[in-house]
Amino acid sequence: MSDITIAASANAFTELFNDLRDKFTFIHGDSRSFAVFTASYAVALHLEGGSIALNNDNTVEVTDVDVVWDTLNLTVCFDLPGWCLGGFCIVPDPWNGCLVSFPGFCVGGPICAPLDLSGLVSKIADVKARLVPAYFVDPARLPAWSDLDAEIAGHPNKWRIFVDPEWVHVDPIDLPASLPNLFENAVKKAINESIPSWVPNWAKDILWTVLGPILDFVAGLLGIVGDIADFLTGLLSDALPGGFDLLGLIETAVADYFAARNPIWEFEDPYPLTDGGPGMHPIPVKIPLRDLTALIDSNEMVVRADVGA
Repeated sequence: MSDITIAASANAFTELFNDLRDKFTFIHGDSRSFAVFTASYAVALHLEGGSIALNNDNTVEVTDVDVVWDTLNLTVCFDLPGWCLGGFCIVPDPWNGCLVSFPGFCVGGPICAPLDLSGLVSKIADVKARLVPAYFVDPARLPAWSDLDAEIAGHPNKWRIFVDPEWVHVDPIDLPASLPNLFENAVKKAINESIPSWVPNWAKDILWTVLGPILDFVAGLLGIVGDIADFLTGLLSDALPGGFDLLGLIETAVADYFAARNPIWEFEDPYPLTDGGPGMHPIPVKIPLRDLTALIDSNEMVVRADVGA
């Protein structure tokens, strides 16, 4: 029989979990080179909401957690084929050759089409986890210190209780239906910015006529088979070979955050019964905890431990 039992109701456990959830953030970026283009992304997100259920099979299940994409930027860069509109005379001069001429211009070279999809909200559909106690030896604790020395220095050993996910399932990002239009506008803007500022609109119109429909032009240039939206979605997921697999990164980050980095609760070991001070106990009274376990049923979380030597 355990010497110490501590319980937290389902409501108390939910409050502890929500506090842990609210502190989660994920910031990441990456870039990769493909056959005829490069792509990069930058993301920052946090978690909100969700429903928590404590189960009689010693598990906790969390569903419908909002993934709020504070930043979601994707940039695709590629080489625009060189194209020139040669110089010619607009108003000839019978005596001196030309009164008004158009000097011509060229476009081509690398361009980048950035997409800002920040503000989207997707879902962590389901997380199922068990409680796992782990003993933490503070690395800053000096070998010669007693337990009292360690407490005074702020580096005591601890029992920590982690929510260890058996699985984390993140739903695909619900990208807007306007994504192809956003990409088309980004490509047009990038091409337009590569044209010298002095070029008149009528000359630009000739260029757009030569290029044709922008999405068809880019699809042919990059070797995209199928829908542009599927191509961009594939870049962010693992549907495209070499894609960034953001969903997998988030699932791993969430699992690691809860299972190994941030305990839902922790107990100092030895456990202080009194803080110490003037009176009968001028120094803290502490008891060592051994064989700590953490269990869940539908009503509460129960932590049990033996008093060790």
